Amino acid sequence: MARLGKVPASNQEAAVVDSLIKKLRPFDTKLRPFNRPFVSEHASTVGARPLSRMRPIGGPMRPGAVWACVALGVLLGIALPQWPYARACGWWLLLYLTAAGTVVVAGAWGARVSWRSRIGLAHVVAVGTMIWGLALTAHEVLPRVGYAKTRLAWRCHDGQAAAPSLTSLLALTRRLDAGTADLVR
Repeated sequence: MARLGKVPASNQEAAVVDSLIKKLRPFDTKLRPFNRPFVSEHASTVGARPLSRMRPIGGPMRPGAVWACVALGVLLGIALPQWPYARACGWWLLLYLTAAGTVVVAGAWGARVSWRSRIGLAHVVAVGTMIWGLALTAHEVLPRVGYAKTRLAWRCHDGQAAAPSLTSLLALTRRLDAGTADLVR
């Protein structure tokens, strides 16, 4: 390299390297003197498109909004065990499993929102909601895939949908009768 003025060769080479690095990384804070704000060195052109179409990432949500998101999943998870329809087989079973999947999704949504907003208790509640939704789903799916002792069907055959509610009612009355008989003795 040729010498420029009074600057020794090592300092001149370092100055060249620094200027090249500054061109490669114009937003590096180590090379910016006095932490001045960034100013464009190029003249702006009217109608120029941005280099990226990505939107900036939004900040965290307010705590009330986070708790509202988490509470929606919790309320659905609490209401689901009181499902008013027979879920033994058929379309009602599919609808119930869809609702249980919605509990899992609502829990994941609440967990994500609470994680980004840094609200720990809301995150724990949301993860608990996800686990509860998975447990509700497993309670209906596992007997139908052969994991449990009793094997249940996915599809209804010859009035099978009405039978489980009637059978459970008969089983309950038999237990009550047996319990009262034991009390009488």
